Amino acid sequence: MNDKTGNGRNVLSAVLSWIRENINLFILLLMILIGTCASQQFLTSQNILNFIRQISINGIMAAGVTFVLLAGGFDLSIGSILGVCGCLAIGLQGSGVPLWAALVCSILAGCLLGLLNGILLKVTRGGLSETFLITLGTSLVAQYIALTYTKGNNLYSQRGTAFSFIGQGNVAGIPFATILMILIMILLQFILVKTRYGRMIFLTGGNKETAFLSGVPVLLVKITTFMIAGACAATAGIVTASRTTSASYTMGNGADFDACIAALIGGNILGGGKGGMVQTLIGVCIFGLITNILNLSGINSVLQMVIKGLVLLLAVALDGLKKK
Repeated sequence: MNDKTGNGRNVLSAVLSWIRENINLFILLLMILIGTCASQQFLTSQNILNFIRQISINGIMAAGVTFVLLAGGFDLSIGSILGVCGCLAIGLQGSGVPLWAALVCSILAGCLLGLLNGILLKVTRGGLSETFLITLGTSLVAQYIALTYTKGNNLYSQRGTAFSFIGQGNVAGIPFATILMILIMILLQFILVKTRYGRMIFLTGGNKETAFLSGVPVLLVKITTFMIAGACAATAGIVTASRTTSASYTMGNGADFDACIAALIGGNILGGGKGGMVQTLIGVCIFGLITNILNLSGINSVLQMVIKGLVLLLAVALDGLKKK
């Protein structure tokens, strides 16, 4: 009897553990069910295309910030980096710079701002809690750069150009921005699971002392993750500016929180060491479904912000659950 009881408890424990590890999938399925019941337009092809286009910007940003999270950091600067790089992408073209050069310069600017995060991290010798303040400071610097560059004015580009295709165009009926998001996630996932650098990221996030004793250049790993996050934020800024054919120094406001929430609610752990692009994609879809369902239901923007705040609390709760 005792053996049977013990076996039953083991099975129950295993089932509960599996549910806890895959709760993000249950949430995703629940959101699809809610959307189906909430609106007849939810499963239409037009809404599905709008949905996958809408999540592309947040997905690109969340992919980059995932590297920072896995290495045990946090990044609140990516929203402002999105803004300044989007402004650069349009502004440089308006100054006569070729499209390819404007895009390269924008992405390099994102990398440099990410590098600034890394340099400040080295100077302060900060950990997870310090990265909140460090990246918040970089966020203010980036926003000031964008404000100075634009002189507080909106910048505009022409529609129907190669630049506008990035955010508005389709390839075989699929939004190019969505394809770009998927390609970025595939590349970053390959780096995480197939390269030595990827293993060093997990080691750094799991236990930086152990990683250091194992010969991992912990600080260099963290610096490069911030640079990757900066490059992804810059790419998201380019897509945003391309989609709207306009840019302003405030256009990335709030985008950092959206990306971090998506990465966390998908299953990446705050503090690092566990997660990946699959979890991030799931989180991006969950967060995108919430916004999509609220829009279809006619919920006003103020209430949407409250609901997003509750989602953030849910992400923190799930993070704690996964650490148990």
